[in-house]
Amino acid sequence: MNAGLATDVSLYEAWSLGAQWVSAAAAVLAVFVAAVFGWLTLVNNRRSKDTQERATLIAATDEQDAPPSLRASRDETNGARLTIRHDSGEHWQIVNEGPATCIIDDVAGLTALDKKRLTTVAAEPGSLNPGEAKEFILVSRLTQTGPANIVVSFRVEPGGSLLRQVLLVPAP
Repeated sequence: MNAGLATDVSLYEAWSLGAQWVSAAAAVLAVFVAAVFGWLTLVNNRRSKDTQERATLIAATDEQDAPPSLRASRDETNGARLTIRHDSGEHWQIVNEGPATCIIDDVAGLTALDKKRLTTVAAEPGSLNPGEAKEFILVSRLTQTGPANIVVSFRVEPGGSLLRQVLLVPAP
């Protein structure tokens, strides 16, 4: 009878040990799930902040009293018209589709996220003749996806006034 009692105690101990392991694994899994949801919340907050920043800038540039630093009028540009064209992957091009040459002074992101995503701009500053393009790289990763806006600062003649144009880079 003692032998049977020892077997029953060992079985009871084994089940207790198994329950402890299951509890420990559940605690580790709960911490992992909390960490994942915390990271997703952080990413979502960053996107929300960037979206709010874009909405504020769009609202400011759509009104009559828009800051002149963000939009260049047709008279000022002398016909220079800059657009964005997708090249391949994360490579994009700023294309001068107007009849006038423009001198690119600077290319920068509009929002904090855009500035972070814009990694490389080829040969700054430089002259951009009609039909020519200037390449830049805009990274798109899990936490940095979607469309972007870049601000191109340029002049239509050497020593002329500095003009700025905001260009939309669509999501690839």
